[in-house]
Amino acid sequence: MNISRKAVLLLVSFLFSALPAFAYPMFLERFQMDPYRRGEVDGCMTCHMSAAGGDERNAFGLAFAGAGTMITPMLRAQFPDRFSYPVSRVSEMMVVHFSDPMNQQVVVESGGTKMLVNVAERTVDGRAAIAPGQPASGGGAAPAAAPASATARRPGAPLVDAFAREGAFFGMQIVNLPNGKPVPAGGVDFQISHRFQQHVCFELHDANCPPGSIGASGLFGFDGSAVVSYGARVGLTDRITVGATRSNRGPQAIEVNSMFHLTRQSPSVPVTFAVRAGLEGKRNFSERFSPIIQPIVTHTIADRVSLAVVPTFAFNTRNENSGLPQEFLFGAEHNHTVSLGLGAGVRFLRSTSVVGEYIPRLYGFRGEFKDRPGASIGMQFATFRHTFELLISRQEAMTAAQYAVQGTDTFRVGFNIYRKVR
Repeated sequence: MNISRKAVLLLVSFLFSALPAFAYPMFLERFQMDPYRRGEVDGCMTCHMSAAGGDERNAFGLAFAGAGTMITPMLRAQFPDRFSYPVSRVSEMMVVHFSDPMNQQVVVESGGTKMLVNVAERTVDGRAAIAPGQPASGGGAAPAAAPASATARRPGAPLVDAFAREGAFFGMQIVNLPNGKPVPAGGVDFQISHRFQQHVCFELHDANCPPGSIGASGLFGFDGSAVVSYGARVGLTDRITVGATRSNRGPQAIEVNSMFHLTRQSPSVPVTFAVRAGLEGKRNFSERFSPIIQPIVTHTIADRVSLAVVPTFAFNTRNENSGLPQEFLFGAEHNHTVSLGLGAGVRFLRSTSVVGEYIPRLYGFRGEFKDRPGASIGMQFATFRHTFELLISRQEAMTAAQYAVQGTDTFRVGFNIYRKVR
């Protein structure tokens, strides 16, 4: 445990000592590249209250987050101190803001009220234009105005905000592996996960299928008991996240963790890079403490394909009090585990992705009873605040210190549910 403590202390020291060096907001680059931004506006005070950044957002920072961290024509029109663009003053009461570089939308200001006019789609604040003699939609009442951030969304883009996904990855994880997605300051994410212990039975002659649980008659494993976990993450700043997860496997394992984002992918930054560290304790955090360290690197191609590499360094992974014979212990001469998590995802609909992960053990203790790397595949369905993931996995474990080690030789069905609380 001395090595474990030193590793965690070293990581914590590194994160907090490096914090000032990475104090610029991850979205500053997006503002700097905007063709209409004012050159004299720069640095962390663009969005934050102080020059150091990482603290409360100012009015522009709040509006930027509310627009899904996208710079929209309406956002530019609302903050002329941040942007400079052509303006036409029609009268004392009416001003037209040509704040869209693509020349598809304009913002019309009348009497202090701003309206987004989408010329390409012929809408005003999301309300479609009506031809002469054509009845209004729904029997006369005009549809409710859509948020400016929604009407400005690029066609085909996912119907979730930028903080809710990492390329083709939605929710908090790929399946078990973290996907590198941050939580904004003040944001809260919640997760519920199930892994059904009865393995997937597709063939009648499969000797591992118990009577009455073969194929569709047993819902391919959904009838079995389940390993369950609950977790939550809170954004302290846009870069620092803290969280906790509890699983009934372990037994009663509780993992507390923190993640620090150094970069997020942008036109000038090729990858999202974060470091996650945690500590797992068995029996409700009372014994067998296992520290973990996970660098996370994610890269997205054309906003459709995402790739992730997540090495995991897990310490004190072997139960030294286990009475199992040596033939059921793999790598028993070690008490630590190094694994390599590989993840991939393909978004084929606006908010639907197929994802997969593979977790081979590179060094150290490799588990009990079965000597298999982890492997999982899932399908993620996302809305603005929810993600549901249906999956099959060759793992029951859902905490990092356990899935870095454990794999089975059969697949089990399961699901993850992610909820963005705020």
